[in-house]
Amino acid sequence: MRGHLARGSDALTGILRAEAPELSALLVATEDWEGAPRENEHSYPQGLPYFTRSVEPPALVLPEELSPVFRPRTDSLLPLTIWHELAHAFLLDEEVVRTPVWLGELVPQAASAAVARRVGLPLEEHLGRVDPDPGFTVRGFAGPTGAGEQMKFQNLLLHFGAAALGEFGEGFLGRIFYALWDERDVVGEARAEELLAGALGPGGREWLRSKPEF
Repeated sequence: MRGHLARGSDALTGILRAEAPELSALLVATEDWEGAPRENEHSYPQGLPYFTRSVEPPALVLPEELSPVFRPRTDSLLPLTIWHELAHAFLLDEEVVRTPVWLGELVPQAASAAVARRVGLPLEEHLGRVDPDPGFTVRGFAGPTGAGEQMKFQNLLLHFGAAALGEFGEGFLGRIFYALWDERDVVGEARAEELLAGALGPGGREWLRSKPEF
């Protein structure tokens, strides 16, 4: 865990050109899960990592064993999951307005894919076991749903984020982070697409609209 966090923090600092936030990381045993820090009185589902600002410094809460819902079970799954939560922590180090769920989750999924590329994780092997057509689109996913459907949604976002990295490079991640930090009003669907297209750069809007999964 410590190694994954260190590699992820170093990579995200370089990708985003931003200082790493002050964080704690808590590895929580199964029998202690109910006592883990959280935003409200109800505990999070067992085995699901999360980021919380309910303690100082803010914490990544990591279970000793990932929930069985996490798929596919490859050697890349754990670091990708940790880097996803770490990217949330980087993003929420500044105030961020509410956005559509797909954009709020696409950003950390793309960031975790970018870290994987930087550190040489076999991302393609992992993505090769992901269903690229789960029956809904990035923007068409309607929650709340069961854990299985949520995992399909996250995998679709990881696949889509990796495709964006392959087409436009990792520079768009810094641009979308800073664009979200600069927003002052709630971001609707049209604005979310505009922000993402602008971050991708020339040809971004056309590329997005050419992708069936978007």
